[in-house]
Amino acid sequence: MNVPPFLTDDGFTSATVPTLMGTPPQQVDLTVDISSGILAAYAYDCVLCAGPTSFDSSLSSTFKSSNIPWNLSTPSFSGTDVTDTVGFGGFFNVTDQSFVNINDGSSTLLTAFVWNGHLGLFPSPLNATSASTHLLTRLYQSSSLLNPVIGMRFDPANPKLTIGALDPTDYEGTINWVEMTKNPNPNDLYYNTFNLDGVKGYNGEFVPFGGNLTAALSSLFLSIALPNVDTYFLNPNFTGPVPEPGVIPELGLVQYNCTSDSSSSAPSASIPPQSPYVALSASINGVDYQIDSGNNLLRPPSGMSSIGYCPVGIRNRSDTLIPNVVFGLPFLRSVYVAYRFPTDTCPGYYGFAFPSGSNRTQSQISQTPTSTPTNSAQCLSLIAPTSTPTANVVLAQKPTMSKETYGIYGRPGVEQVSLLGADDMPNIVWNWTDMS
Repeated sequence: MNVPPFLTDDGFTSATVPTLMGTPPQQVDLTVDISSGILAAYAYDCVLCAGPTSFDSSLSSTFKSSNIPWNLSTPSFSGTDVTDTVGFGGFFNVTDQSFVNINDGSSTLLTAFVWNGHLGLFPSPLNATSASTHLLTRLYQSSSLLNPVIGMRFDPANPKLTIGALDPTDYEGTINWVEMTKNPNPNDLYYNTFNLDGVKGYNGEFVPFGGNLTAALSSLFLSIALPNVDTYFLNPNFTGPVPEPGVIPELGLVQYNCTSDSSSSAPSASIPPQSPYVALSASINGVDYQIDSGNNLLRPPSGMSSIGYCPVGIRNRSDTLIPNVVFGLPFLRSVYVAYRFPTDTCPGYYGFAFPSGSNRTQSQISQTPTSTPTNSAQCLSLIAPTSTPTANVVLAQKPTMSKETYGIYGRPGVEQVSLLGADDMPNIVWNWTDMS
């Protein structure tokens, strides 16, 4: 898994996973989405698609197109339903896997946080047919996986996706398994919901958002969404000592004064030294998970923030929406997450732990869950791997970005750009005799 070193509101900060597509395989670094099951790749000739990698169907001998437009296509983001071989690392793959070949990515809203394509790692609980054809389901049904589970580290210290087993060196403490909602409301935006004890502030007390809270995880969301954030931000017992808070109207984000150099307005690569601390933790099944502040909840100054201020990645969510809380990338980059996807009589489960090497105290790591899920003996008794396979993949030869840069026709003065495949084109040989 590839992740950026810090979160920022100015650029692409989603995680990507190298995915092998086609025969011979092409590596496409698909954007990870843990709240959706859609699998898609940006086509080589896609119009205005974002990201440095794409899928060239002409290079694959196993590519098949249905010539049927993707049913979720829009005028500015569209594609075709296709099939081809898809896999990871050369260890395992699925033939004739359905996915969407995106040929128009002109939607700036979507391409801002989805580069190269879309790797949905959440089989839909509302569509049995879709779930049965999901890439993870097919890998498990083909006996390619030891277990129906994936492990995820989104933190920049050691980002990783393990498929079919959990690596005990990736986390510390007990994995805190919680059962996911079996029958989510089809009208809700998120279906990967689970029960939440609440969130805590600087004083270690629960922020009073009411009881029976639910939460969801999103790897495409740059913040934490809380119901009525004023309950948190207007109480210094929850925020702790924070200097001169403000608001960024364009983003709907609170910003904290994070530097004494009020003359600097340029975006920074990281938060300044001695910046304020954003205190927030999530309490799940009796265990408190600290959400890291620096370059995570507290972002580097951006083009939208005021001079000398850093955006805070906590957004408001209507208190009438379900789930009540959405944990985006700041949470995911602070914890270890396991996902046991549904099979047969077993529902879906999330498992939470502390990332190894994440500077957590022993008292935090030694916390124990309040309860154990029903059917855990049947559904959560995972087989431990006995060895680690070695990848041996020969990739298809694809066009690369040109070494030279070129001007853009009709846009004088604009910075020159590299062209995909320009270096692979044969040189033109002029025959002056014929021309004369």
